[in-house]
Formats: sequence, structure tokens, C-alpha cells
Amino acid sequence: MRELPAPARFYILLVFGLGLAIVGVSLPALYAEPTNALIVLGLALAIATLDLYPVLLFSTQSNNVVEVTISVAAKMAAILLVPPPLVILAVFLGTLLAESWLRRAWYKLLFNVGMMTVEVAIVAVLYNFMRDPSAPLLGSAQNLFALVALGLGDFVINSVLVSLVIALATRAPIQYVWMQNYKQLIVHELSMLPIGVFIFILWQYTPWSVVLAALPLFVMRHSYQMVAQLGRQTREALYALARVLDERDELTQQHSEEVAENAGQIARAMGLGPEQVDEIMLAAAMHDIGKVGMRNEILFKPGALTSQERELAKRHAKIGGDLLSKFPLFKRGSVYVRQHHERWDGSGYPDGLKGEEITLGARILAVSDSFQAMTEQRPYREPLTEEMALAQLREGSGTQFDPQVVAAFLSVKGAEPVPDDSGSRVATSSVVGAAKTG
Repeated sequence: MRELPAPARFYILLVFGLGLAIVGVSLPALYAEPTNALIVLGLALAIATLDLYPVLLFSTQSNNVVEVTISVAAKMAAILLVPPPLVILAVFLGTLLAESWLRRAWYKLLFNVGMMTVEVAIVAVLYNFMRDPSAPLLGSAQNLFALVALGLGDFVINSVLVSLVIALATRAPIQYVWMQNYKQLIVHELSMLPIGVFIFILWQYTPWSVVLAALPLFVMRHSYQMVAQLGRQTREALYALARVLDERDELTQQHSEEVAENAGQIARAMGLGPEQVDEIMLAAAMHDIGKVGMRNEILFKPGALTSQERELAKRHAKIGGDLLSKFPLFKRGSVYVRQHHERWDGSGYPDGLKGEEITLGARILAVSDSFQAMTEQRPYREPLTEEMALAQLREGSGTQFDPQVVAAFLSVKGAEPVPDDSGSRVATSSVVGAAKTG
């Protein structure tokens, strides 16, 4: 735990301490009825069992692993079935059992146990305060509103508590962490409430019938596991393709990585969200994948290309876009790759798009790719200095490049902005317009 920043350590201990205090307040409920201890133990074992099989979702921007479990449905059903103190004790014990079995680092164990206890205590008390006990579960508008509050409250409290500890540990803005890790989980978390209600109805009919809930729970977990696996496999396949190109062209092995880094900086400077930044950076890493279809005598030619060779080389943008479009989870990224050699004035390729007809991601890639290509050593020319390359971007602003993207990149580099009259300038550098710009 010492490797964590002091605010993160304090926060973890605070959450666990609150959880222990809530458990202490709830303990007397164990002795109110002889069967209460058995109810808590049964619920705890059910929660622990479900927690032992999480689905892992990896976040590329924050490098965090977010776990999705189906135990939320069991907790929802427990809140509907038994008094809050018993639910609190069951969640505390069940989470402790699962975290211990999974051999978590002790500070993760403390946070997860404390966080889940605090979360369920708040939503259980909130739900019981809002509901109408004289009406059936689904028999009044008040009870329906209480159910909605239960589902939303569970998601909001969980996501805020977890995002805050990640933000404190990584020193990242909490809103950035939340968007990167939890935006994709809203549907999953809210879908747990109907299953919890289904379990409640089965239990009311006859306790033994709750085994029928096993099928929807299994299907739910399996579907999220498949989605997560597909996402990981898509990303791994894309990076494997990029490595193939790197191994083929040793002179530009670091080129795509630098283009991706620059593209990410531009996207963030333009205020794009984490998902867009991630998508643009991945497309930037893949932007030259179409060169796998280029002949070696063109790709490795030490001198300038002939007009015919240049036309053949231009095909790499279309080839790359077509190749990446075969990945269902990377449709937008494939468009960025296809369009990254389009020009703001409409004289680019492969489709001759103009202005905002070109996707923003592609416009960002165009600036990032051109800057990186200009500053790299190539067999057919010497590299430009950073100052010279930035000057070429200014010159191409409004003709070859989107002026707003150029302005954002100049700002990132702390460079002089584009003069007011530059929008009508024509890019004159043969380097900027070279067919072999990475």
C-alpha cells in the first residue's frame, strides 16, 4: 500500500472504516430472530460465489482493469427481500469471503469490502425509505420510482466510489476516470435490477424456484464475457498487424507509436472524450497498415517515386481502411485510416473529400502523421527540425490541414499560432505533400 499516494491510502482506510462502522450498527439484527444468522450466511455464500467469476474489462487509456460481476442482481434481490441490516451483513461477509479467496492485495481487499458495504447500506436504506410497504412491489407508482432509484443509486454510488480511488491513485481527473471506466457499464449495471426483481418474484412464489434465475444470470455473464473477449481480441489482432508492418520496415518502426502519441495529445487538446481519444490513438497506430499491400521496390525505394509509383503508393490508405473495416468493433477507426491522406481543400486521396466531409479523427491523423514524417530521417531526404516542421504545418493550415487541428497541435507544442491571414495560404513544401509521409 505504500506505493499508493497518501490521499489514496487515506481514502481506502476511510471507506473501510465506514464499512466496519455500518457493520457494527447492523450486528444487533443478527440476534433479533433465530433464523437471521442463517439468512445472512446463505446470502453471503451466494454473493461470494457469484463474485468469484468476474468478467474483466481492460481500459487502454487508464490501464485499469474493471471487473463486472452478476452478484449485483443477488444484492438487489436481497434488498427487496430482507431488512437493510441483514443485507449489509451479508454483503460484508460475502465480499470478504470472495476477496480473500481471490487473494487480493490487502489494500484492494479493504477497499472492495468497505466500498460494497457502504454502497449497499446507502441504497438499501434509500429504497426502504422511498417505497410504500402497503403496496405490492410493482403495484404503485411510488414503488416503481423507488425501484428506479435503487438501480440508479447503486450504479452512481459504486462508480463514484471506485472512480475516486482510481483518480487518487493515478492522479487523474475523476470525470476522466469515470468516463473511461464506467460509461460502457451503464447498461450492464441497470440490467441487474430486472433480474433482481425476477429473483424476488420467484422467491415470493416459492424459495426453491430461485434456481430458475441461474439461467438468465449465466446468459448475462456469458454475453459480457464474449463482448469483453471480442474487444480484447480485436485490439490484439490490430496491434499484431501493426507489428507485422514494423518488422517489414525497420526504418519506421517507431513512426506509428509517435503518430499515435501526437494524435492523442491533439485530441485531448481539442477536448475530445476518453473513448474518442482512445479510438483515434489506435487508428493512428494502425494508419499505415495498408502498406502491407505495397511492393517492396516502392516501399523501400531510396529515392523519389515516379508518378506511376506514387499513384500505386497512394492505394495504401484505401487498402488499410478496407482491411480494418473487417473488424466490427473498429468501424470508425477504419474510416480514420482510409481518410488520413485527404486534404482540407479537397485535393487529397483516396476519395477527394473536403473540409468537414473528412472525419475529425482523420484530420487529426493527417497533422500528426505529417509532422512525424517530416521530422524523421528517410533514405530520400534529411529530417526537418521541429521548428521547421511546425512552420510547414502553419503553411498548410487551411489548405492541406484543418486549421483547428493545426492550432491545437501548435498549442500542445507551445509554438507560435497560425497568423490570421494564413487560411488562404497554399502549402508549398514538397515534404508535406510527399506520398511517403509515413
